[in-house]
Amino acid sequence: MNLSEETYVPALRWRQGEYQALFRLTSAVKDRVMPLITIPPVEFDFELWQPKKSVHEHVHPFIARFTAKWGKRPAWVAIDTTIAEERMDNNAHPLDYVLDGLRPNGAVAIPALPLEVDSDTMDAAARGVAADGQGAAVLLRLEDLMGSNPRKAIVNFASSLGIGLGELDVIIDLRARNFQPYRVFATALTAAMKRLGNLHEVRNLVVLGTAIPDSFVQLAKGTDEIPRHDWLFFKELMATMPAGMRRPIYGDHTIVHPEFTAVDMRKVKAAGKIVYTTPETWATRKGGAFRDDPAQMHTHCAEVVKDPAFAFRGASFSYGDKYIADCAVMAESPSNLSRWKDVAINHHITTVADDLATLFATP
Repeated sequence: MNLSEETYVPALRWRQGEYQALFRLTSAVKDRVMPLITIPPVEFDFELWQPKKSVHEHVHPFIARFTAKWGKRPAWVAIDTTIAEERMDNNAHPLDYVLDGLRPNGAVAIPALPLEVDSDTMDAAARGVAADGQGAAVLLRLEDLMGSNPRKAIVNFASSLGIGLGELDVIIDLRARNFQPYRVFATALTAAMKRLGNLHEVRNLVVLGTAIPDSFVQLAKGTDEIPRHDWLFFKELMATMPAGMRRPIYGDHTIVHPEFTAVDMRKVKAAGKIVYTTPETWATRKGGAFRDDPAQMHTHCAEVVKDPAFAFRGASFSYGDKYIADCAVMAESPSNLSRWKDVAINHHITTVADDLATLFATP
């Protein structure tokens, strides 16, 4: 499974807005996407002050949903550390349970693990790798690249899984960093990646990150924008890496900040908003509390369609764009907040796939 330079890697936490956005992509876009899917922590019930579900109840539906929403297309599958610490009702490790459950469905689920993974999760991944023959991925942070011997670390990691570097995908997750100045950070990251040795030896090399803030509170009501610093940085990285050095595949965290913080939604009135990806920004349209006025979304959508700041791509561009266009003329309902995450992510993934096709197009 060697990916092309035009492949896009969206990192997704497996919640409804994310998996619906993935499911609703066109086949042509799906062909250019290799998602990194993480089973997130169990949601917390602040009223009862306990997790909403057991780990088994939380993880078990993943198997059927992955099959229904992504089918037999390949994906990396990771589990949050809080999930890895628990066991299923049959005492199986959650990663064993997921990989064993997906296997009869013909799914191509490749385990993705942090470099400093616990031994039980590593053992579960090794069993999956042996059974499926699809290799594995190591998830690195910038701090891992700056360790004493990152080359030795990934060699040992692959060995623990019973594979060589040729079956290992290296995914460098920069998370939400300050990517500016682009040229300075590109030079620093290039030097850090060189510490992994010959990058052509690994199966795939991915760099992902995000410039999405952890909160949209600071965005102005009405129309505002957030620069896509991670994407603009990546283009600079491609331009400045030395000839002959392996170039990474691009990935990001779509429109969701990677650090998960449980929030008591009884105390939060989330704004009605649209996050719309453009070539260099996330253009935003924000109003008041969604629960107090769901109908505001009709006005927001009408503004997205007509305001040049959004450079609306047209209803045929993606499912997300069609929903916005239909909502603008009240042919669709304001729905709920999960639907607007679905709409934004679906449009974002389609846009980035298009961005990459343009970036790597033959002159």
